[in-house]
Amino acid sequence: MLLVEDEDPLREILREFFENRGYEVVAVGSGEEALEVISNKKFQIGLFDLKLPGMDGIELARRAQENDPDMLMLIMTGYPSEESVKKAAESGVYDYIVKPFRLEELEKIIEQVTKEWRMSRENRRLRKKLADLEGEIW
Repeated sequence: MLLVEDEDPLREILREFFENRGYEVVAVGSGEEALEVISNKKFQIGLFDLKLPGMDGIELARRAQENDPDMLMLIMTGYPSEESVKKAAESGVYDYIVKPFRLEELEKIIEQVTKEWRMSRENRRLRKKLADLEGEIW
């Protein structure tokens, strides 16, 4: 998991919480740091704060998706708006999580969207395989 949160105490709490539950977590404080990490490593999950210094979480998601379209990205924010929800969806964000949240609730959200994301990927893979087989038959 790539965790991007500029508030040091929250970043440390989230990092420790998820590491204690078996996640491998790389935690950074800015979008720029995140892009540097992404350029060298693949992540299944990206958990990005919306309000970051420099580029915001939505811009980070857009740029991260260009580098790794398979990353499951989620935005966390204490400042939800219809506009940011729409921009997040257009940027490839899978879910939008409003702060404050309970850590256990966040964990359940991540587990659920990861499950849905895996099923969606498998569905796409099987559809492609079926299309390839149909092409061979005809």
